[in-house]
Amino acid sequence: MTQKKRFIQGALLVSAITLSITACGQKNQLVSGNAPQPTADSISTPAVQSPVPTVAATPTPEPVLQKKVKAFYSDQDEMKLVEKEVTISYKKDADVYGAALNALKKSDDSKAIPLFDDLKFTSAAFDKDKGELKVDLAFGPKTQLGAPGEELFLQALKKTVFQFPEVKALYILKDGKQVDSLMGHIELPYPIKRPN
Repeated sequence: MTQKKRFIQGALLVSAITLSITACGQKNQLVSGNAPQPTADSISTPAVQSPVPTVAATPTPEPVLQKKVKAFYSDQDEMKLVEKEVTISYKKDADVYGAALNALKKSDDSKAIPLFDDLKFTSAAFDKDKGELKVDLAFGPKTQLGAPGEELFLQALKKTVFQFPEVKALYILKDGKQVDSLMGHIELPYPIKRPN
């Protein structure tokens, strides 16, 4: 086969592929008599399949679950707890406890002061077989409160987690360790059991 004949066959093949791609979905727009007629060379040429382009699947965003929970803050004088209903968002059921605890870190009400704004909840793991929630805290420099503040802090933690009926016991860790007191004023039971 001569080089010129190969060139013509190649050109016809490219033309045939181009026509089939551009004509895709436009069958009704072709006017009779204008459709390209196959030639002897293009008929005898074996069909070449072009690879089908793969389209990367865009990940489906996980559905966001929402729930109304009670969040607890201090009053301006650090004398009593202020209860607020807030809506939390989370991705899966196991994340509901962490989301509820993180709601304690911010408040839209100037009369409800967050006790947890300079604290990080590093983990909140629930063992559903035992009904035990383990919460690990990392304190920032402003987390240190006086005795009344520490009492409100513990009350807010207990009220937040025990609003979930499946939680029977709360284990509080500080920087991954069991401690006798979070801020040095009040003895920390380990675990804290759901009040009757």
